[in-house]
Amino acid sequence: MCRFSAQPVSVHRAFLKAAMQTFKREILSSLLLLVLLAGCAPGPAVRPGAEGPSDPRVEQAISLESTSDYLAAAELYEQIADSKSGPARQRMLLSAARNRLLGQDLEGATAILSGIGISGVEDLDFEARLLTAELALARNRPDDALELLRSPAPENLPIDLLVRYHKDRAKAFRLAGNLLESARELGQLDFLLLDPDARLENQLEIIQTYAVLTDAALENLQPDPPGVQGGWMELTRIIKRHAGDPQGIQPLIATWQERFPTHPAMPELLEGYFERLKAQYRRPNHIAVLLPESGPYARVAAALRDGILAAYYSQESDDRPQLAFYDSTNPDQTWPLYQRAIDSGADMVIGPLNKQGVAQFTRAGEIEIPVLSLNQVQPEVMPPADLYQFGLSPEDEARQVAERAWVDGLTTALVLTPQGGWGDRIFNAFRERWDWLGGVVAEHQTYDPKEHDFAQPIRSLLNLDESDARRQVLQLKLGKKLEFEPRRRQDGDFIFLAAKTKLARQIRPQLQFHHAEDLPVYTTSHMFSGHVSADNDIDLEGMKFPDIPWVLLEEGNTPLSREALTETLGLEKNPYLRLYALGMDSYMLLPHLARLQSSSRESLEGKTGNLYMDRINHIHRQLVWAQIERGTPRIIGFAPRLDDPPPLVLPKAEPEDTESFDVLPELLPPSQDTGEEPAHDQVTQ
Repeated sequence: MCRFSAQPVSVHRAFLKAAMQTFKREILSSLLLLVLLAGCAPGPAVRPGAEGPSDPRVEQAISLESTSDYLAAAELYEQIADSKSGPARQRMLLSAARNRLLGQDLEGATAILSGIGISGVEDLDFEARLLTAELALARNRPDDALELLRSPAPENLPIDLLVRYHKDRAKAFRLAGNLLESARELGQLDFLLLDPDARLENQLEIIQTYAVLTDAALENLQPDPPGVQGGWMELTRIIKRHAGDPQGIQPLIATWQERFPTHPAMPELLEGYFERLKAQYRRPNHIAVLLPESGPYARVAAALRDGILAAYYSQESDDRPQLAFYDSTNPDQTWPLYQRAIDSGADMVIGPLNKQGVAQFTRAGEIEIPVLSLNQVQPEVMPPADLYQFGLSPEDEARQVAERAWVDGLTTALVLTPQGGWGDRIFNAFRERWDWLGGVVAEHQTYDPKEHDFAQPIRSLLNLDESDARRQVLQLKLGKKLEFEPRRRQDGDFIFLAAKTKLARQIRPQLQFHHAEDLPVYTTSHMFSGHVSADNDIDLEGMKFPDIPWVLLEEGNTPLSREALTETLGLEKNPYLRLYALGMDSYMLLPHLARLQSSSRESLEGKTGNLYMDRINHIHRQLVWAQIERGTPRIIGFAPRLDDPPPLVLPKAEPEDTESFDVLPELLPPSQDTGEEPAHDQVTQ
């Protein structure tokens, strides 16, 4: 059964991140370190003329570099260094270290740098510091890199070192989540670049960096007078707010040019950008939505539907597309519903919601019109190019916990997760990302979510049971009772706890009781109900977690703000908040799918986070981080966006009997809140 509401489409408020050309350095992460040094990697590591008479071995090493045989070049530079002394030797060793870095031999580069010493030659000593900072960036340690690059660059440095200095500072600030300073460094870099292509790419990156900030932040952070930086920020605001209308944006750009007549933005940026945008912007005229209308997930689907409709009616009435809802309660009917939608004139589809239905599309080979599913499955083969998968993935949050802890300077994790499939998914995603970053999981324990006393897994996590066992052995040997204060393990830097709200409120005090009060606790949004309740959440004090912007940030009196929709839809204490946001984003995403698909560096400001896409068209969410203070979440910044891990190896598809989809346990109505962790056929974030 389907219902139709026919009206045309446009995007009323598409929070569009500045679309960039497909980056020449768009990467598989096997090229991570090459990208790190993009702009400085081309050309030899030894600056021409630095060594006087030409050495054929140096020319051979330069030739090896030009063919990307970095490790062979490094070995040759080291051999040359053995025959030299003083600054000449240091120059060769720096070239060797840089090639080790480009060749992803971080340990080899570190060993060379540790033995170079100080030469007294300003540019050589500065380059050694620069390389050490680049090693820190390669290890995703932006704070270490910024400490090394805190001092201004010396005067009269060679231009290539100045370029690297500003590129490295821009990357370090970006990894640390300080987007404003990252964009400022890219602005400084713009004045140093002579190659037009490199400069255009850098200017596109300036726009992209500012675009991650909210429109309100861009307005409030504008310098006075605006100058060059303010010009970039204002241009970004125009693109974010109006890029869905490539024709109507041109007068706004002309007005911007009159206001900033001497701004360094290249004509190619302003002219070519919008041609690419037109090619990538898909304007749907007829949208089909596949959602269940009955069954156990009808209320979940209703929240998604209301979110879609909220976004739909936020547009001008004469710009809305035709919108049709199809009842997909029976997942076996997913493909026939899709064909019926096409026959009815649909040119884009939102849904299905259940994993069984999504899996049918992953095996389709090709599909006729784009599909934005509201859940994600891991395909066995590369899915169709026009299948896009979007959802509130708990794995995304677990990976962002790993990244946040790593950027915070922590290296050793103690992990406590619930028994069952949901807990396993969260732990495996965290461990995979943590291992790739270089972290260590010193201990992992699981707890039974049906219990209320978590002393045993907590004692095992903190090694208190071993401490108690040692006491018992001593008492037996000495034959008397000993005064004893148990001592927890000292090798953990933080605890990663996965728990929903009620259990988190119980576990956090028990961690403190068992001598872990000084250990930072990181968790996911599952521990926060989405509604501020200082009295109930006081036991969560100090816990850090990521969540969607729509839950944490105030947007004022805008049509789709939480404040506005709370009054319209009655969202006070509603357990489905995040699903309303998911529905809104699914509707707003449709015109921008092709742009996001063009590069993982492209993003869209959404209610569920800054949205970007991986190479199998899974849409990921960059979240906002908060910390509980006096029972209330306090914003501590955007999630860092670290570089991608090595290229994805497609796993086996999930078994056919993997039921339905995942829903947050917190999203279930209170009457269904049994204290159990979600089964595989419940909704999880």
